Amino acid sequence: MSRLQPSISTDRLCVRLVCLLACIRCLNRLLTVKGLIRAIGSCVLSRGAANLCALLLMGGLGCMQQSKAQIDTETVTLMGRNALSVDDYLTAIRYFNQVIEAKPFLARPYYYRAYAKFTLEDYSGAEADCSRSISLNPYIIDVYQLRGLCRIHNEDYQGAVDDYTRTLNEQPDDQGVRYNRALCLLQLKDYARADSDLNYLLTRWPGYTRTYMVKAQAAFEQADTLGGLQWIDRLLAKSPAEPSAWRFKGQYALSKHEYALADSCLSRAIALQPDDYELYVSRAQARHELGRFALALDDYDQTIQLVPEHFVAHYNRGLLRSFVGDLNRAVEDFDFIIQVEPDNTLALYNRAQLRAQTGDFRGAIADYSRLIKAYPQFYYGYLARAECRRKIGDVQGALADETYVARHNLDIAFGKVRKTSARKVRLRSEHELDRYHELVQEDPDTTRNLFGKLYGKVQNERVNADLLPMYAPAFRPAYNHGYHCVGFLPELAALKPINSPTRQYCLTAESDVSAAQDAEADLDRIAPLLGSLPQALQSLVQSSVHAARYDYTSALDEANQAVNADSLSVVARLQRAFVLTRSAEAQTLEAADVRARKALAAADLAQAAVLSPQNAYVAYNQGCLLAAQGAWQAAIDAFSRALELDGQLAEAYYNRALLYARLGDKERSRQDFSKAGQLGLYKAYAQIKALK
Repeated sequence: MSRLQPSISTDRLCVRLVCLLACIRCLNRLLTVKGLIRAIGSCVLSRGAANLCALLLMGGLGCMQQSKAQIDTETVTLMGRNALSVDDYLTAIRYFNQVIEAKPFLARPYYYRAYAKFTLEDYSGAEADCSRSISLNPYIIDVYQLRGLCRIHNEDYQGAVDDYTRTLNEQPDDQGVRYNRALCLLQLKDYARADSDLNYLLTRWPGYTRTYMVKAQAAFEQADTLGGLQWIDRLLAKSPAEPSAWRFKGQYALSKHEYALADSCLSRAIALQPDDYELYVSRAQARHELGRFALALDDYDQTIQLVPEHFVAHYNRGLLRSFVGDLNRAVEDFDFIIQVEPDNTLALYNRAQLRAQTGDFRGAIADYSRLIKAYPQFYYGYLARAECRRKIGDVQGALADETYVARHNLDIAFGKVRKTSARKVRLRSEHELDRYHELVQEDPDTTRNLFGKLYGKVQNERVNADLLPMYAPAFRPAYNHGYHCVGFLPELAALKPINSPTRQYCLTAESDVSAAQDAEADLDRIAPLLGSLPQALQSLVQSSVHAARYDYTSALDEANQAVNADSLSVVARLQRAFVLTRSAEAQTLEAADVRARKALAAADLAQAAVLSPQNAYVAYNQGCLLAAQGAWQAAIDAFSRALELDGQLAEAYYNRALLYARLGDKERSRQDFSKAGQLGLYKAYAQIKALK
């Protein structure tokens, strides 16, 4: 006799249905409500209550799992937005990276990360994130506005117009968007459409004073000078306390050599915006032309008080101080310029003359010598140096300089004129030497530097254009890195008992793999452990410690022993290639020896690539070596191979970006720096800013 199945009472079924409906809310991405109810009915009719219980159990577990994931991403998103609210953009990017990795189908995390990148001035990366957000959800209007701003910074004005047009279709009375579109149309020389937007702004918001400034700019660009000035005057009649109008009028007067009017207008602007240092520089130039040297000096003093590193103010103040006889303080200003820009030819020339006038003949000789080295046919420099040499009793040196100039004059007399060097003066103002006494015009891009650092404002830090170094094995303290600069290979992870909670054997791309004092202690600490290791590993560990102490001779000896003991060890090949390369760069060697060491390093890396063809670190190191040899395109190819093997290798993006920049491909360079910064190598954002 078959066993009867238990029946399901109506009350119990209702209770279970209520529970199921609660689960349905969490499973909206898996099944529709109707689908679940249909499935429930099918189970009840065909297989009875046991199957219903199983379905409820699976639904409940799925609900809990889905709910947990949902809560996690929402929490991390909230943390990222909180980081944005306190200007901690780097932390915000880390949070949004996590959300995007967990749920790449969500549009808003890309938008939030784009905002963080935009604030860090990574406009290419921000635009890419905005585009991804729009592809996932084309109905978030704010994303179009942000992408429009990114495109303005990327000088894609037509693209910005398209984004703003899309926004205005939804929000026709968005004042800022319409204003920005007018600016973009002005950049595109589409004056008719720009004028249409500006007229709309004037009609809709008559008090929006920025519109008058843009109307004036449009008039000036179309050679309607009278019309432009009329718009400025209309603005001032409507809003006399508008500093931008006074600035505009003052700058225009300065360009037309109307210095008294420029002084008056710029003074009005300064009264309204006393912290705007650019206004003081412009007014100082007007006052200099009017012969009001004391007032011009006051303006430069005020500029430097606001911006101590202001290049133009120091240079021009140095000139003015020399004009009024304050020679020693003029030298101080040129000292500052030369400290910031050692090859500034004009500053060297001015300082040389001032040093000679103040009796510092040896200092003047040093400056003239640097100028002559850069410009071997700078004949006045020879004569000036000869005069200084006579002052200190160096008659022989003075005669040598005077003889050189005399021979040049004889060549001219007999028609044997030597060609003048075409070397370009390498400084921001790009003046010629014979114009050393002229003021340097303001260049905003060279004067705005870091005054104070916000949490995430790393893009203002000063960085050099040096490539990050090779990855190399290192026995070093374990600590938290600010970016992905530590790698682990199976061969290294298996090294026991060398690895410990406080010291670990790893790959690192840091230039200083360990402090020298730590490395000294390492030798004593690991000595008892080495005896239990194979000979190849003993030599490898000792080589890495010697390299950390910059003892490349011992490091190379141990690396050779490691390779000889185990010629199939990828790690040993990496170590020897690293030591060969670093010793070639750090030690004083003959050129032939340097080439030989780098060739041996290349052979080791080639063998390592054969032994471990999927090793991203080997390809990365090959890129570093090729770049050091000047083979930039081949190095780019090597870094690209490394990224194909490991797309998270931030250093490969960074170095490839630097090489793209050297080759003049700024767009690819920005993209790679953006990726490196997104992966945590945050000084890449400063490199993006330096590309401009």
